[in-house]
Amino acid sequence: MNLSRDAVLALQRHFLGALSAPARTWLEPLPSPPLIFAGRDIRPAPEGCELDLGNVVSPGHARSLLHVFSGDGEIRLVDQPSWLTSRWVDDTSLEVVIAHDVEREFRGALRFFAGDRVQELGVRMTARSSHPFAQFTFNGSPEPAAFDFGDDDRPYQLSIANATSIPLVVTFVDLPAFLRFEVDDQHRDGPLPGPFFERTAPFVVRLRPCLLGSQEGGLSIRTTDPRPELREIELRFAAKRMAAKPRVQVTAPRRVRLRADQTFTATAQLENWGRLPARTSSPAIPRFLEIRAWPVVPAASNGQAGSAQLPITIAPARLAPGAHTLRVAMRIEGGEPAAVDVPVAIDVLPPRNSLLRPQTVAALLALLLLTLLFIVARGAL
Repeated sequence: MNLSRDAVLALQRHFLGALSAPARTWLEPLPSPPLIFAGRDIRPAPEGCELDLGNVVSPGHARSLLHVFSGDGEIRLVDQPSWLTSRWVDDTSLEVVIAHDVEREFRGALRFFAGDRVQELGVRMTARSSHPFAQFTFNGSPEPAAFDFGDDDRPYQLSIANATSIPLVVTFVDLPAFLRFEVDDQHRDGPLPGPFFERTAPFVVRLRPCLLGSQEGGLSIRTTDPRPELREIELRFAAKRMAAKPRVQVTAPRRVRLRADQTFTATAQLENWGRLPARTSSPAIPRFLEIRAWPVVPAASNGQAGSAQLPITIAPARLAPGAHTLRVAMRIEGGEPAAVDVPVAIDVLPPRNSLLRPQTVAALLALLLLTLLFIVARGAL
């Protein structure tokens, strides 16, 4: 509306004050009302409330039904912890599930969006077990399997842990003869029949072959874990172990019985468990023995020892009658050990033309006396 100057002057005569420009006005939106949470597991918290599922027995699944209310439109869940799953049952009811198989403290938050507001609800839970929960690592694998060392000296490593605060007792049974059992820089070699080691987890065991050659066997593990598959575990092992250097083992000749005037050639069996051939010799041989040629014992192959025979001629002419054991110190070139004894056991008998034994002489004299007595008795008749 436009007024003339005269009209404005006329109005000024009837009103006090002066005309001015109209005042400005604006609208400020009110914040969205906070979300309201309800449910049996909702507990007071320093900043409002939280979803507290309390203490639960592990393993298992903890569930809670959460009711979420808003006075301003749709409610959306925009974020949740990775250890939690959830689903909307209806527009305001959210089912929360926490799966747990170990002892731990769960701490996190659910984040909701409603209207123009983002609001968090803390979530907490404590999982505790009622029994031990064994965790095995079988030489890097979670499952036990037959293991072949081959000709490798590297150990088989068995790690045992417990995921709970309830003690897990582990017992080892029946250590085979070819395995070495190591814990904390201490070791024991088989054979050890029956239970031979027991300890509470956690700890680490190392197993390695301690005998040469092809070997097979196993040992058992017993635990206090109530799961049937972990109450008793059977581990199977095989090995084809060979030494880096020549390693000769001797099977001595069988014991022989000889007259002093006889000779005999006995045979010692030599086995080489090394990866290299074994060259044999001796600096000195007992004078009652003779070795005409020293063999080269072939290297071991595919878990089988190389073998050779050592003929030893025995000539006991100057040995006194009785039992004797003669030893040949056999050297192995580059071997470990560098020398091996070859025992030769002999029972020496007197020669056929030797004097009669006193017992034999006494028996002959007694027979002669009886004969004379018989003749005299016949003559008297």
